Amino acid sequence: MTSSRYSKTAMALHWSLALALVFQIGLGWQFETLNRGPNLFALYQLHKSVGIAILVLSLARLAIRIWRPQPMPLADTLWSRYMANLVHGAFYVVLIGGPLTGWLLVSSSKIAVPTVLFGILPFPHLPVGHAVHAPAEAIHAQLAWLTIALLLLHVVGAVRHQFFKDEDILQRMLPWLLKQRSNSAVAIAAALAALGIAYAVGASLVLTNTKPSTPPKLQSPAPATAAPAIAPPKGEETSKTADEQDLAAPVKKWRVSQGGRLAFTADWNGTPINGTFRRWSSDIRFSPDDLAQSRVQVTIDLGSASTADSQRDEMLLGEGFLDVATHPKAVFSSSEIKLVRGDTYRARGTLSLLGEAHPVTLDFRLKIDGTTAKVSGSSSLRRTQFGVGSGEWATTGEIADAVTIAFNFSAQSAP
Repeated sequence: MTSSRYSKTAMALHWSLALALVFQIGLGWQFETLNRGPNLFALYQLHKSVGIAILVLSLARLAIRIWRPQPMPLADTLWSRYMANLVHGAFYVVLIGGPLTGWLLVSSSKIAVPTVLFGILPFPHLPVGHAVHAPAEAIHAQLAWLTIALLLLHVVGAVRHQFFKDEDILQRMLPWLLKQRSNSAVAIAAALAALGIAYAVGASLVLTNTKPSTPPKLQSPAPATAAPAIAPPKGEETSKTADEQDLAAPVKKWRVSQGGRLAFTADWNGTPINGTFRRWSSDIRFSPDDLAQSRVQVTIDLGSASTADSQRDEMLLGEGFLDVATHPKAVFSSSEIKLVRGDTYRARGTLSLLGEAHPVTLDFRLKIDGTTAKVSGSSSLRRTQFGVGSGEWATTGEIADAVTIAFNFSAQSAP
């Protein structure tokens, strides 16, 4: 027996899909106005998650439509019935085709950005090449415009039946509306208001702070391996006679204590991206009385880089940026350490990163209390000089060229 109303499950899926579609349209408009950066990145991740949710809900809605009896079509002209069937069929094209073309877009991108649904469930990429990226992008955009047109036609059709043909079509799909014809205007106003709110949320949603801020100090455990602890001199560095050099204390080896950090900060369209390297080791021998023989070598495990965002981190570790599969380590080796003033030193050396080797300077301060030293410092390097950021990320218009490296830790002199 054919029911006069859709099932509650069909109603729930219908309105969930309607709200999700309008929300996605709002997000799409926002994408046209935002510069690429952390907020746009986070919104794209949400867009992908909602898109896959729409795909799953659409398949469920189609299954229910096939397997369960639907209300009889309302009496109408042959042309109107044809248009109604065409609109309904086209809706399934955009509800299924939109997410599928979006999935193709993500899967064929030159820079592999992982899909983790709502930040919880990893979702695989399709085994396709980059050649499908451009056509998938074009079809995806056209389907978005078709979705807008279909939504307008669907609303116009419902209003036509409800108010111009005096047919109570709303009660078939609104769960709270039965035969109260007097509530029809209120019901349709409430439905349109809900859709308007969904669009407004999508068009204005902000997931990441877009204003520049002072980067916080990000803590990262330092390994229990050697690192510098340097005693401050009494005054400016002066040259030593041969006798003084013979009497100078031997170059000491220093070992890092737990609780230090090795951090980096990059600027993405005015928003600082802060990260840390969780694993690094050092071999440092230093004596303030023998700077000529003092040396610093730090080895960084690039695969330990973290910015506290799993999807962004996977992109960071990929071949477009740090390419840890090919170049898992970065090494800084000092060639010269000099006293600048007071307790401030400068180490010049070479950084080897992604197969490139270029000069880098570290400025740091040291304070000694017995056998314990506290070290803090920073450096700046040009990421493009080392090839960090390839393809569309090789330019500096969105991600600044300068990257700041900061470190602080305590160390103990080794026996």
